[in-house]
Amino acid sequence: MKAIVYDFTVPKYIVAKGLGKKFPSLYYGKPSALEMRNIDEPLLPSSNWLKVKPTYSGVCGSDMGAIIYKTSPALTPFNSFPSVLGHEVVGVVTEVGRDVQKVKVGQRIALDPYITCEVRGRENLCPACSEGFHSLCRYKGGTENFGPGMILGFCKDLPGGWSESVVVHESMAIPVPDTISDKVAAMFEPLSVGLHAVLRQPPKSGEHVLVIGGGMIAYTVIAAIRLLGIDCHITHLSLLDYQREMGLNLGADEALTTRKEVEDFMLTLPETTKHKPMIGKDVFLGGFDAVYDCIGSQGSLDDALSMARERGKVTLVGCAGEIKKLDWTFVWANELSVVGTHAYSKKESWQGKEKSTQELLIELIEQNKDYPLEQLVTHEFSLGQYQEAIIANLDRGKYKSVKTLFRM
Repeated sequence: MKAIVYDFTVPKYIVAKGLGKKFPSLYYGKPSALEMRNIDEPLLPSSNWLKVKPTYSGVCGSDMGAIIYKTSPALTPFNSFPSVLGHEVVGVVTEVGRDVQKVKVGQRIALDPYITCEVRGRENLCPACSEGFHSLCRYKGGTENFGPGMILGFCKDLPGGWSESVVVHESMAIPVPDTISDKVAAMFEPLSVGLHAVLRQPPKSGEHVLVIGGGMIAYTVIAAIRLLGIDCHITHLSLLDYQREMGLNLGADEALTTRKEVEDFMLTLPETTKHKPMIGKDVFLGGFDAVYDCIGSQGSLDDALSMARERGKVTLVGCAGEIKKLDWTFVWANELSVVGTHAYSKKESWQGKEKSTQELLIELIEQNKDYPLEQLVTHEFSLGQYQEAIIANLDRGKYKSVKTLFRM
């Protein structure tokens, strides 16, 4: 079968890391770690596994982080290569093991791509998995049956969705209701990330919220707040006009493209004032009640920490890595509640009920049928067009890209 394989090696890393910005083809062309190959179709590992033919498979920020070598080396023990990328998947079941009960052949499903204790066949679940926080599994470093890997597509033994066939454990299958389109179902994974992030520190009715970022995750945070029906004021900070328009379309009350615009808006918030230190940027007393940083850069983290009010909530949704210069003064000076968030969980609490993030997401989508999620899909490519798909994500200003899907 055809698949897009990511084959990381140190020499490829050194060359692309040093010259990739000048010669971007080093990220996706012949000298790169990325290649379209014919590989053997995967077999069911055991009787509680199933096989899926992808319909759509998304390009995620974590995929791009690997391709352009922006991911922190701290997580390298929990990945193994060569691997077939792709963990945002919707498709049709083509084969089931004899013990599979949750789905049947011909059924349309999306995937929860995390490689958990259950997926690895462990009878005794680790503390994270037993508590429902399966994305934090303590065995992502590998077990006897599967090598290192947190997630489908980053494990050499479990090929991902940038391919013509995928095998997954029954616990990874998410049945898709007939009322939800393939395109929206292909985004269940990133939409769940945004929903989980909001539920980690939910804003209250009437609060002022700042969402930082012009990528998919920022929009999933805005979408989650609106789908949950939280009546708060959302300010969206991005860089480009098309990103601004998308934020407004999804329900942001203010959509701004410069820090200066955000600072000016902050001065309209109750009892918020600007002050000039002896050296450096202006600082504020007051500000936003809640901030979601969906980038994870030095600049976005600095904005998040400095624009939150005293005792404000800062949620780190973007994949921040090594930050060389970051002023943490306001974390203690303003007693901020800074929370990290990763993926989603099996035990999400909302309105007195407990369910998985994906179960809650599906309910919310069905309750808000007119909410414009499908417009997030800006580009579709065939697997054979994978190089252009990568370019569309590298040059988002030119392509005006948000979510890119491979169409099988």
